[in-house]
Amino acid sequence: MSTNDAAEMSYEVFLSVAAGAGLDISDAERMEDLHRRVTMMRSGLARVFEVDVRNAESPSAFIAETR
Repeated sequence: MSTNDAAEMSYEVFLSVAAGAGLDISDAERMEDLHRRVTMMRSGLARVFEVDVRNAESPSAFIAETR
């Protein structure tokens, strides 16, 4: 699955989620704008899952210096 496939959400699914979250979905223009924004954010966030961290040092290996 590509980044774009993971980030895509159909408008119908978006409306269902928005209604379930308590949003007023009767304003079509507002919902279309929100759908566009959510899709852009999901696309950007999907890239995080492509970062290869297999060889990264574990955060627990670092100990904060206390003064």
